[in-house]
Amino acid sequence: MALNLNLENKKQVAVIVSAIALGILVSILTGNYISGEIQKQTQDIARQYEKKNSGMANELGIIKNELKKAIEAQQALARKTEQLEKRPVVVASSKGASGTGAGEDKNAGVSTAVFSEVTPPGKRAVTLEIDSLSAVGGLINPGDFVDVLGNLNIPSPDDDEGNKEVTSVLFQNIQVLAVNSNFSPMGNSMIYDAQNKAKKLNITLAVAPEEVGLLTFAQANGKLQLSLRSPVEQGRQLMQVASWESLADYVLETQGTKITIPRAKTKISESSSGDDNDEVKPFIQIFRAGEEL
Repeated sequence: MALNLNLENKKQVAVIVSAIALGILVSILTGNYISGEIQKQTQDIARQYEKKNSGMANELGIIKNELKKAIEAQQALARKTEQLEKRPVVVASSKGASGTGAGEDKNAGVSTAVFSEVTPPGKRAVTLEIDSLSAVGGLINPGDFVDVLGNLNIPSPDDDEGNKEVTSVLFQNIQVLAVNSNFSPMGNSMIYDAQNKAKKLNITLAVAPEEVGLLTFAQANGKLQLSLRSPVEQGRQLMQVASWESLADYVLETQGTKITIPRAKTKISESSSGDDNDEVKPFIQIFRAGEEL
């Protein structure tokens, strides 16, 4: 009987030991699985973070390269401008001119400080007095290109009606040679601020010879205004005269708003007929077979 109990106890002990071992094994396997998943997720997060950092680093590298190129281009332009300002303009001296010796060089160096050397060939320099507000608020620099607008007083054929004001673009793509006494491109905040506060500015433009008289005539018979152009835009466009009709058509086309335009009154002049018995012909005449009925 004791032997049977010992065998039964041994079986129970073996079952218990097997269960404990199996539990330990399951725990170990579960722990390894969880550790593997955690490690895998950690690696995925690390790869994503590294990928984002790599993308940001590439973008920062591109931005740095672009800034470096822009700075180098600006420095090169500044050096080129400085070289052009320092380089003298060489012109040939006239033969037989007074003071020219036999051993003297025929090519005399002329400084670029002479304003006539700034004027392009085939152009004439003409100066206009324009208020600062009409000169783009004083934000104009020598070397800029502008359009010239005119608000002109055109005499009416009838003396009773007085002058008629017409606003239109007169000249396009005109180069600015000088602003007051400055004819070197020196645009900065101090110069722009001084020009903005000035009431009047003397703007010197480079125009064709036939445009000198027209520009002077336009200033004498109206008010001129300058419109600044982009330095890369050199083309010219056909512009219509600014009037109530053109403004109303533009607003109607672009904004869909109809503007009521004031219409001119119709003038009815009295007839100066001397004979009251004159026959007044009808406005409608009827013909048959070539003869008036």
